Formats: sequence, C-alpha cells, structure tokens
Amino acid sequence: MGEAETVYLNTNEHYRQAVETQTREDRFIEKVKREFPAHKVAKSFPILEDIRGVKEPEEIDLLQKACDITAQGFNRVLQFVRPGVWEYEIEAEYLHEFIRNKSKGFAYTPIIASGNNANVLHYIENNKECKAGDLILMDVGAEYANYSSDMTRTIPVSGRFSPRQKAVYDAVNRVKDKATALLTPGVLWKEYHKEVGLIMTDELIGLGLLDKADVQNQSPEHPAYKKYFMHGTSHHLGLNTHDYGVLKTPMKEGMVFTVEPGIYIPDEGFGIRLEDDVVIQQDAAPLNLMGHIPIISEEIEDLMNA
Repeated sequence: MGEAETVYLNTNEHYRQAVETQTREDRFIEKVKREFPAHKVAKSFPILEDIRGVKEPEEIDLLQKACDITAQGFNRVLQFVRPGVWEYEIEAEYLHEFIRNKSKGFAYTPIIASGNNANVLHYIENNKECKAGDLILMDVGAEYANYSSDMTRTIPVSGRFSPRQKAVYDAVNRVKDKATALLTPGVLWKEYHKEVGLIMTDELIGLGLLDKADVQNQSPEHPAYKKYFMHGTSHHLGLNTHDYGVLKTPMKEGMVFTVEPGIYIPDEGFGIRLEDDVVIQQDAAPLNLMGHIPIISEEIEDLMNA
C-alpha cells in the first residue's frame, strides 16, 4: 500500500443486483477506507464490465460447448414429452443429459412451464402435469467450465401445434430472427430494443392482438406491445447467465447476447418464448451459437412424431 496511490475497489453495480445485506466485500471496502484514508479510491466495476462484456475466442468456444450440451438435452426431451408427463420429469431429463456430457448441471434455475404457467415469467415450481393440447415453455441452459448457455424453446405436449398456436409461434420466431440480424457493432442497446418493439408490434397486429388504434393511442413510456411482450429482448451472456457488460455504449465485436422475444396470452392459455445465444461479429452476420438446435415449428413437430 505504501507503493500505491490508488486502490480499485470491487462494488456490485450489475443492473440486476438486489443484495440488501452487507457482504464480505462491503466490509473489506470499509476496512480499506478506514485504514488507508490518504489513498485515492476508484471503482474497478467499469474495468470488469468492459473485460467481461467482450469475449475472447477461447470463451466463445466454451459458450459453444455449453450450447451443444443444451442441444443434446433438448433433443432428448423432444422424444420424451407426451401428455401425462410432469414438468419435473422434463427437468430431470435435461439434468441427466447435461451431467452425462460433463456439465455440472443447469446454468440457472430451469423454467418448465406448461399451459398457462408459461405466462408467469419466472415460473420455477415445475410441478404440474403436462396435458394434451397445451404448450410447454422451457427456459433451460447447461453450464460448461463455468460458462452459461441460455435457451428457450416452446413445444406442443401432443406433438402438434394448433393453427392458432402455430401462428403465434411463427410470429415469435420471425421477431427473433429479425432481432438477431440487428445485433451488429455500433448498435445502441436502447435503440435496438426500440426497433424490436416495432417489429413485435407489427406481428401482434397481424395476430389480431393489437389494432392500429391501440398503437395510435399508446404512450411512449408504455407502448401497446408491452401488454403481450413485457420483458427485454436481450442480455449479456458469459460466466453469468445475466453477465456483466456495458449497456449504454455501442455494441462491440465479441459481445454475446441472448435474443428472446415472447408473446404471452393468458386469455388463450399459453405463452411462447424462443431464445438463442448470439455473438456479435465484425463484417459478418451475428453468429448464432444455437443455430443447430431445432426451432422451426414444422421441424419440432417432425422430431416429436418421428
């Protein structure tokens, strides 16, 4: 300390942090300030955020491996799901496949939400029976070497989508594809989400969930599409499922984001979300680390009925 002028202190400034108790880190910061009052102090968080936000090629390789293991779990589940299975049984199928492929398990608490449970955004009870005609929203991801994958797929319990379910599913998938294409160097986080909102609004009008009057009468703070798509489209991914990374400066090559639009319709008894993990590339289209995981509605039906 006698040879240092500035002490960089580690503070938790993640935008989703919600720790209300004093941590060991908090006590250490107090101690440093008390025992070395003549030193300058600065925060290390901006450095951490910048380093964690842009991934090295080796990190992207590990994320790809995590996504590959998640793919194996999903393919297993497609053969397992049928009317009468329970949500926790599906969770167990994923865990079995993850662990047997050298993952330590889930990167986060899994969501296995059948029927109207899908309209509860962070439903984690996973204790209901999956019934014929319902959809199952599965938000799961394997970890590998401490790196997180984050996938959402929505599949029909009976192996076939109804015409209405298919129309909503395909609309969500189109939004996901268009949102993915927007993830390029130089894009601003706020503008990206605004553009995705316009894309989603068009799809909701096409589905009859919104009309032009709803859009004309909306307020900028509460756009009409938020009634059916109330969460963000993307977040940083890496060592944490919601990883550290800057949000108010232009996106850079090597950043990894989820892309996860959804449409939730409690009145119709189902919700649909689709999610992939995407790497921003320079002078190239975004790299979808989950591009090999089935997602087209017809492909899902074919695999479930093979």
